[in-house]
Amino acid sequence: MNDANGLSGSSCTRREAMRRAGWAAAGVLAGAAAARGQAPAAPAAAGGAVVRDEIELSNEFLKLVASPRDGAGILALKVRRGGEWTDVYPDVRDPALKMRYASWMMIPYSNRVENGTFTFEGKTHTLRNGQSHSIHGDARSRSWTVAEKAPARLKLTLRSADFADFNWPWPIDVGAVLSLDGPAFTQSLRIVNRGATAMPAGFGWHPYYKRALTKPGEPVRMTMKFTGVYPDANGDCIPDGPMEPLPADLDYSKGRAIPTDKRYDTCLGGYDGKGSIEWPESGVKLAYECTPNVTHFVYFNPTERPVFAAEPAANANNGVNLLAKGWKDHGVLVLPAGEALDARFVTRFG
Repeated sequence: MNDANGLSGSSCTRREAMRRAGWAAAGVLAGAAAARGQAPAAPAAAGGAVVRDEIELSNEFLKLVASPRDGAGILALKVRRGGEWTDVYPDVRDPALKMRYASWMMIPYSNRVENGTFTFEGKTHTLRNGQSHSIHGDARSRSWTVAEKAPARLKLTLRSADFADFNWPWPIDVGAVLSLDGPAFTQSLRIVNRGATAMPAGFGWHPYYKRALTKPGEPVRMTMKFTGVYPDANGDCIPDGPMEPLPADLDYSKGRAIPTDKRYDTCLGGYDGKGSIEWPESGVKLAYECTPNVTHFVYFNPTERPVFAAEPAANANNGVNLLAKGWKDHGVLVLPAGEALDARFVTRFG
């Protein structure tokens, strides 16, 4: 789920959601100023007002808008249908949506770290924002550098050493490439451990999709394969036991409609890195293609909003603590000093 977008998934994140909702408004105003030719202010530190720029990528099939300075967040994704452009992600430049991002990268871990505290190789580490379970990493709070720009390709970099308050115990370098290749949107990611010791690593992508593309109330169908679900008796998105067998209502292996009357904020394991989402009445279908290290999936279905999220990820919620407990299938990757972790997520339309 997305606290940055003000979509609160549980009581533990409501304060953070309210705070971030203010950031979203600031970011929209900054982007509007830039569009009028005004020079934007310097990027704010984490917790301050957001400065937003906009870079558009496009080809004959797809159009993407991203903001490197605002956490490398994606602001819009559109697909061409005949002679028209149709929003597949919500276009968050519309202030009525009250969303900061349509999609973003979760680095160096996906989802939450319980109370912001974990132990790795005998040493305990404490992150900030523990009251909100230190959600979604820190890269989305930072200004990224544009390394390369082409009409359908954007390469971005981030060095945690450039931020004295980066919320992770190890220094990391991150590279990301966003590219449009025909009807495919590819997101490639590299995380390098620049510390002196091994570190736990994870990642994820958090795309939101519109429930209806061209017709109010139209059905949307998802086909995804998982082997289990993490129990969450407390409703705080922190697993309270090892992965359990998949219940019938979360079995999307043969495809099923996403409900409009049942809320989910659920971590699923044994994800095969594939699957599809389809809006039959609008004639739009997309397929996922992920690298093998993408083994988890978070399904966020907030019935109070006209969006849902289908989030491929490496690690389970609270993965670093699941690793410390010796649980299996946590998805956390141990990255030795100086080594790199690569991943890719392709969204292919057709």
